[in-house]
Amino acid sequence: MKTFTVISFFAVLTWGVNPSVLRQFETVTPALAINEYDFRPVDVCWESLNCSIDQIEAMSITDRLEFMKYMGTRRLGPLKCNEQFGALEGVLTFFIRKDLATRGTWLSIVNAAAVEAVQRGAAISLGLSKETGDNPGTMKWVDYFTQRKAGRLTSRAGHDLAWAAAEQAAIDHGIRRADTAPGIPKPSGRILRWQQFTRIYRTTMQYRRTILWLIRTAFSFSTPSIAVTAEAFMDWVTDVTDATSSGFLADIAWNLSIIGLSSGEDPAADSEAIMKIATEFWEAFQQKDQPWADANECRATARHDVE
Repeated sequence: MKTFTVISFFAVLTWGVNPSVLRQFETVTPALAINEYDFRPVDVCWESLNCSIDQIEAMSITDRLEFMKYMGTRRLGPLKCNEQFGALEGVLTFFIRKDLATRGTWLSIVNAAAVEAVQRGAAISLGLSKETGDNPGTMKWVDYFTQRKAGRLTSRAGHDLAWAAAEQAAIDHGIRRADTAPGIPKPSGRILRWQQFTRIYRTTMQYRRTILWLIRTAFSFSTPSIAVTAEAFMDWVTDVTDATSSGFLADIAWNLSIIGLSSGEDPAADSEAIMKIATEFWEAFQQKDQPWADANECRATARHDVE
């Protein structure tokens, strides 16, 4: 199983990494339940869902987390999306713990673009605004919200594809803005590597069906339990409603992003580093509680009964 995880990690990393982007475990507090949220707006633009990217970037990460909770609990219900942004909340909580993405930094601008796109997409979908903020992620979120409101995107494959595509478009926009923003220090190699790990996460969401098909094909006859475990694990780590899983991955990615790659200049060293990343990821994963274990056992039992 460990060997399989290393190989799978390497494959996903290869698909997700764009060399041009690579320049030069604590537990996440779950999102508050709706009836536990105490609304404390820090800006009048919250209620109109019309905060500019600069206004969002000027907010502390704690305030951005509150803003996401506000949208989820007070505004996104009519779009059937009040619980669809736990993944973003988990990452914001990670930023708070690690004191990352503080105002006036490259990572802060990237994150602000992600939050802005969700907000503007929601505002357009609710008929409150037509402003996109020139953020390409906005209209992708509009499409996502429209489909959710209509009762579509109920399957994991379709849902995850739309969700990941919308967030990636917003993140890419944020990176372009951050790269060209005057007076913003260039990010460290570690932050760039961490950001690239998040791209791998979204790539996995977008190609979930293909990855699972390859796994089932490879192990359906020899070791079918691997396919069952892999599917249950992927279901958990890509569950956007769960702040815990995204926070776990953010922590692991941060711990591993200290390992640098040569951007192709030293393939042997890169392979060794990737193997080390995958091995440490697996060991850290083994130390965590495994909430998919019961689901894995149920699926395996059901398949055995059918056979």
